[in-house]
Amino acid sequence: MARTGASEQPDGQPQVKTRDAERIALVLSAGRTGTKFLAEYLDANYPEVVARHEPKPSRSLRLASHAHMVGALSRERLVALLRRKRRRHVDPLHATLYVECNPFLSGYADVIGEVWTDPVIIHIVRDPREHVRSSLNHGTATGWKGLGNQFLPYWYPDVGRILNLKGLGPIGMAAGVWVVMNRLLRDSSQRYRRYCLMHYEKIFDENHTGLREICERLGLEYRDADAAVSPNQRINAARLDVAAPWRDWPSADCQELERVCQPLMAEYGYGDEPEWRAKLAGDGSASGRPGLGRS
Repeated sequence: MARTGASEQPDGQPQVKTRDAERIALVLSAGRTGTKFLAEYLDANYPEVVARHEPKPSRSLRLASHAHMVGALSRERLVALLRRKRRRHVDPLHATLYVECNPFLSGYADVIGEVWTDPVIIHIVRDPREHVRSSLNHGTATGWKGLGNQFLPYWYPDVGRILNLKGLGPIGMAAGVWVVMNRLLRDSSQRYRRYCLMHYEKIFDENHTGLREICERLGLEYRDADAAVSPNQRINAARLDVAAPWRDWPSADCQELERVCQPLMAEYGYGDEPEWRAKLAGDGSASGRPGLGRS
């Protein structure tokens, strides 16, 4: 028997719709965009909201989306997997609004509408230079995570194959993830009536302009002074210190990121600083303080 309120898909399968939650919102990105903070802020400050950050089994879902990107998993199987895994998680929730802040679902951007009914999609984009720095300082290219990204099938998207780029170093690989995920989210945006693009820098500016806009989009009153989780709280900060800010990168690192990220980088309004353009005009040498590692 179909559940009350479930709408039918062309294949006869019901979309995921919670028994009690009236609305679904998904916060998606390429990662390192404050999604853990957003989940904690929304969950702690609004009793009518249930907000979760990367709920299980998000990592296995991520691997499946990476397999789909290179043709190793069909669209039909991808939809069926998301529908099955998420129904078990979402159905028991009791909330007016369920918010899932989950970069691992970005690879599902073009099929989410086949699983959830009219979701709010909040797409957060961050300066790719800061995305790369934060990713590297979060261990993307080092330790066990670096080994997994290098050797485990589909643990990391095959950005070289997807973007048809060869010879990428750690900066280029992290930049490739930024391009793959943001391009997919951009290209899928027309599928969703309630799609919203938000820049990371606005969420964490002095006045929390972007956070205020997200609250408004979700029908919530912005909370600051009386917030259980403050907008000024820093959550899930990078643990390592292996990558410098881009202004300390040599021109070779800047050129690699530019090669991978353009023209999407300019489309989102990044990379027009005179200092950045001057670095790109350099001789491409690796002298100076490197973007990955310390001299």
